[in-house]
Amino acid sequence: FGACGGCTIQSMGYAAQLEMKASHLRESLKRIGRLDVAEDRFEEITPSPRVYLYRSKIDLAFGYHDNAVIAGMRGSMTVGGPARSGVLPVPGCRIFSEGLKRILDVVEDHMHREGLFPYDERTKKGTLRHLVLRESKATGRVMVIVETKGSGDHGMDELFRRLRQETPRVTSLWRAVNDRPGSYIDYGRLRHEGGERYIEESLAGLTLRVYPASFFQPNPAGAALIYERVGRIAAELKARNVLGLYCGMAPMELVLSRHSQNVVGVDSSRANIENARENALLNGIGNCSFLAGRVEDIVTGRNFMKPDIVVLDPPRSGLSPRGTDLITNLAPRALIYVSCNPATLARDLGRLAAAGYAVELVAPFDLFPHTSHLETLTVLTKRRR
Repeated sequence: FGACGGCTIQSMGYAAQLEMKASHLRESLKRIGRLDVAEDRFEEITPSPRVYLYRSKIDLAFGYHDNAVIAGMRGSMTVGGPARSGVLPVPGCRIFSEGLKRILDVVEDHMHREGLFPYDERTKKGTLRHLVLRESKATGRVMVIVETKGSGDHGMDELFRRLRQETPRVTSLWRAVNDRPGSYIDYGRLRHEGGERYIEESLAGLTLRVYPASFFQPNPAGAALIYERVGRIAAELKARNVLGLYCGMAPMELVLSRHSQNVVGVDSSRANIENARENALLNGIGNCSFLAGRVEDIVTGRNFMKPDIVVLDPPRSGLSPRGTDLITNLAPRALIYVSCNPATLARDLGRLAAAGYAVELVAPFDLFPHTSHLETLTVLTKRRR
């Protein structure tokens, strides 16, 4: 793990990891947010239900190793010599899936037979960009997504046939065509190459369909603990109308529908919103509606039923200043903020405190064992004047 650059703190015992993350969260709230949160407002950090093999998604890059095409981890490798950039072979990944190596063997052998080469960002030559695997922790089924430059056939029918024959857990093959510069995965042009169009995950009593571009927490069992806790908080607050911002494919909003009369979810990705609507229908949930668009545009452009509670689950960059103003202008009596970044959470809580909201609860959840990342659930209530 030291070479691949993923699990940066796997050398620490798990109890020490939890202690370090909780301490970092407290320090961030004080130093960045200028917040003096009372100790009785902090909950003990909730550990991940699984410490290994918890992750449902892995992103790999195509590259070379010993003159062979591989799919592995991109990073700076310093083991056994000077630092050099490249793609590191991944014989296994203890936080993802025990079935990883067999899938990689099939994919890499197929690319070799097809005579395909990794894309080189400097020369703009080559075809293979990324390989993404998504695994349902509920069913064990796996979705394979191959990202290529150009839309040639590349023997995808044969690849799917071999995957089904040699790794039966693979039930879905997609291709993402990305002709843009840059090293980020682009799901803008997707082609379904074989099998099911989705995999199904179970979470907090819900059945959820996950597609290639779905934004979904990569630790489903850990995420379920957060969403169920959010549901209990909403019940305690006797929420009637809930507005969920940055909802993704909306598992949290679907859980909240059990504890409130009306839920509206907003996300900038139309694909996520279509996914959310499908999952609501799949679970027989009729009191949720979903809108596609930027939070800043949707919140100002619609006459919402006044929300009792606003639920936030923004990206790592947190809330924009304009977004913060729009949310506080709605004047909900409570905010539930789920964050994946202690630094931007601390900054945003400081802004929300200045706008009249008091921190009532800070509950950290470790959804990413062996890495430095931390998920935090925060509850704020509007101060009375």
